[in-house]
Amino acid sequence: MGLKRIATAVAALAIAVVPAAAACGGANLLATMPAAERAVLDAAVAAAPFPVGNRWTATRGASRIDLVGTFHMDDPRMDGIMERLVPAIAAADEVFLEATDDEMKAMQAAVAKNPQLLFIGPGDRPLNEVLSAAEWTQLSGELEKRGIPGIMAARFRPWYAMVMLGVPACAIGDLQAQRGLDRRITEAALDTGVPVSALEPYDTVFRLFSALDETEQVEMIRASLGMAAQAEDMFATLVDSYFNEEHRLIWELSRQSALALPGADPEQAEKDFAVLEERLLNARNRNWMKVILPAAEGRRILVAAGAAHLSGPEGLLNLLAEDGWALERQAF
Repeated sequence: MGLKRIATAVAALAIAVVPAAAACGGANLLATMPAAERAVLDAAVAAAPFPVGNRWTATRGASRIDLVGTFHMDDPRMDGIMERLVPAIAAADEVFLEATDDEMKAMQAAVAKNPQLLFIGPGDRPLNEVLSAAEWTQLSGELEKRGIPGIMAARFRPWYAMVMLGVPACAIGDLQAQRGLDRRITEAALDTGVPVSALEPYDTVFRLFSALDETEQVEMIRASLGMAAQAEDMFATLVDSYFNEEHRLIWELSRQSALALPGADPEQAEKDFAVLEERLLNARNRNWMKVILPAAEGRRILVAAGAAHLSGPEGLLNLLAEDGWALERQAF
């Protein structure tokens, strides 16, 4: 949900050879949040269009779109969810995901051919020189927990280090298992003979992050390091929020946490978060609509994407509503 499927897959390129860590044991941050902070959070969530609901249908004339907000990690609760989703998958003319197996293979081949997609090249400064000594010590320590040695981490492009920090060490086993909802939907579609297509090209994540300059990427590392101590708690909160179908809540909590970091400039942090939202969510949603609308014309399709893509003024649900589609929440 926080990380989109291709970014998660990029992280998996490094994690594939890392020993699995113990399951996460964090606590839900909402349980101990002061009432005043919770009120601010709830107000931000309520202000966003379609802040809840992981499964929806959009209809217009003879066209129907089943939309599913996904979570990219494994969880036993996915079994029951899939039982309810299989009929919709089997009834679809086509299933669309952020990335298919073909995109994953193409991405892996691209990295094998050009490692500089993820690693710095000649003349680039390694992270142990870009960051302060204290920041590098913290970053290398965090990545060591994920099984990545400092000598390798120093050569990461800054955005790649930030992506790796987005996967708590305790969640590596779940990522390695590749049993998130996206994977399960893919397998169900293939089992029932339904074509599976991608919403975007395999190189989207590379273009997304390469558009950020080094300063922006390094600031994202610093923000991630500032929240590292709460990584397991944030992950536990994310998981609970997802299965409660409160996908906007985790996005707004992430924003609130970034603004509250020690030493953060609230105005700059808000600006940085808006840039992140535009590039990771909004711009992609607009591009996906160019794929979804023609594919749905006179047909029934199923669209499965990270749950964070559903809500907000430029979330998929609101974009469809503004385009004249009738939306109805379904049992997840």
